Amino acid sequence: MSSGLLPSQTVLRGRYQIIAPVGQGGFGAVYRAIDLALANRTVAIKEMSQQYLSAKEQQEAATAFQQEAHLLAGLLHPNLPRIYDHFSEKGRWYLVMDFIEGETLEARLSHMPEGRLPLDEVLRLGIQLCNVLGYLHSRQPPIIFRDLKPANIMLTSEGHVYLIDFGIARLFKPGQSKDTTALGSAGYAAPEQYGRAQSTPQTDIYALGATLHQLVTGQDPSFSPFSFAPFPQQDADHRRLEALVMRMVQTEASRRPASIQEVKAELESLAAERLSARSQPAPAASASASSVTAVSRAALQTPRPIVTRCLYNGHRRNSGIYALAWSPDGRLVASSGADGSVQIWEALSGRQQQRCEGHRGPVYGLAWSPDGQRLASAGRDGTVRLWSLSSGEELTSYQGHTSHVYSVAWSPDGQWLASASEDGTVHVWAVASPWESSIYRAHRESVKAVAWSPTGQRLASGGSDCMLRIWPRPTNKARSFLTSFLLSRQQVNCQGQQRRIDAIAWSRDGRYIAAAKAGGHVEIWESQRGRLQLAYRQHRGPVHALSWRPDGFLLASGGRDGLVHCWQAVDGRQWLTYNSRQGIIYALAWSPDGRYLACGGKDGSVYIWEIS
Repeated sequence: MSSGLLPSQTVLRGRYQIIAPVGQGGFGAVYRAIDLALANRTVAIKEMSQQYLSAKEQQEAATAFQQEAHLLAGLLHPNLPRIYDHFSEKGRWYLVMDFIEGETLEARLSHMPEGRLPLDEVLRLGIQLCNVLGYLHSRQPPIIFRDLKPANIMLTSEGHVYLIDFGIARLFKPGQSKDTTALGSAGYAAPEQYGRAQSTPQTDIYALGATLHQLVTGQDPSFSPFSFAPFPQQDADHRRLEALVMRMVQTEASRRPASIQEVKAELESLAAERLSARSQPAPAASASASSVTAVSRAALQTPRPIVTRCLYNGHRRNSGIYALAWSPDGRLVASSGADGSVQIWEALSGRQQQRCEGHRGPVYGLAWSPDGQRLASAGRDGTVRLWSLSSGEELTSYQGHTSHVYSVAWSPDGQWLASASEDGTVHVWAVASPWESSIYRAHRESVKAVAWSPTGQRLASGGSDCMLRIWPRPTNKARSFLTSFLLSRQQVNCQGQQRRIDAIAWSRDGRYIAAAKAGGHVEIWESQRGRLQLAYRQHRGPVHALSWRPDGFLLASGGRDGLVHCWQAVDGRQWLTYNSRQGIIYALAWSPDGRYLACGGKDGSVYIWEIS
């Protein structure tokens, strides 16, 4: 049987069922398949057939294939596909990896007029490619990709880039004068790849320059290797990019930029300047030339504040993500939403660890135990369920509420859980004995959010009665009416904008608490006396998601306007807004170290961003 003809339903290695071929060429084919041993996860299977090859060709192909498997197995980056398995069967080699929904950059160019892309898209793609090349070059020893070109770049519908086909990548070997084998693609391959010298990170810089030149001009470099014409567009921004690209494609490696970080910095600077120019109003005629120059100079120095590190698509498409929670060590993220599943996955790779099924309907709330070994989830079915991280199995469930449960929070000492419900109550119950509970009934309508203070001595809750209530932790198992009476005498009520509260967040020191309102405001209250400190009013519509950065400096908020807002807690000054194109933002969560922000939206995706 020749490569590329595996019929649908073929099962490889007893677990990978072929759905259909999606590509064929070279030494083999690529198939779409499902992993029967892991919840029918969709995967891509790359096949290399050894039939019809000479002995020498078989050896070369097998070496390239094994090299790709071993290289990818040790790499973890948002712009690289993950490898799950590799094996041989019936004279063929197979590599099991992420299935990437999208098209190659080569295919994208074929759909564009004159084979060109808009400058802003070129910059976005270029920055992502710099990120992944920088990661490869930072390995020890450095990994040189050696075959960067549009055909080896996958592009998703969201504009996310994946670098594929590591068949001729190699490790940089200090002291070696030239490559053992001259490999590469004509037009994109640097002169040193033709046996003149060893490939270095500058080799990939050359290929990236050739690729960027093609994206802007539409000219395929394979038709005239080592010859790059000036850009047909001659506005200032294109001329600036042209100057960079012409440095990148110098035939002498020493005349190219010293590192991929240098290339990235220039691309980001140009992108920031264009963004600033679009967002700033035209200067008044009376503005001095020096002030305009100062603004331009500041824009050039503006760093890119938000970088995508992971895009997780494990949930059903277009089913909203309602809750996100980081594990205490910052390694894992738990997500849940309209599809009813609770999924636990690696934060920076997106690799799924557990999928917990049991809720009957959407899951609205999540909370990790302080030791990171258990996860609590709250759902429309009126239950709170506890899951084991190691097995993904349900440990117990709490069914004390009489309606939907919107929020769940774990006490800092790990002994208690608090849950907020449509039934208008907050239940505080012992993890070890769920039947031991106190019921807080001060709210007059449904309760949408509950959170423990950092010390665990107080709780805050809010919902449809528009009142933020801060109250002491119950200390006994008294009857619910007595508990409510005692707590009402010690609680703090914060009444601001008369709109529903959808989310709340404590500051790290417990002095302040923020409340997200359906009226578009986020209010920050002093927690001891209930004094309003600040009202952030920049959202255009209800605010559903709120997270306080652990260092206390920034809050992140999101909602119906589809924008993520990051702003300063001390004065409400807006730091950035970002449209992730996920639709309504339902969930936000900072990582424990404050470096990353997770964002879940209506489209069913979760982004992990690095915030600088």
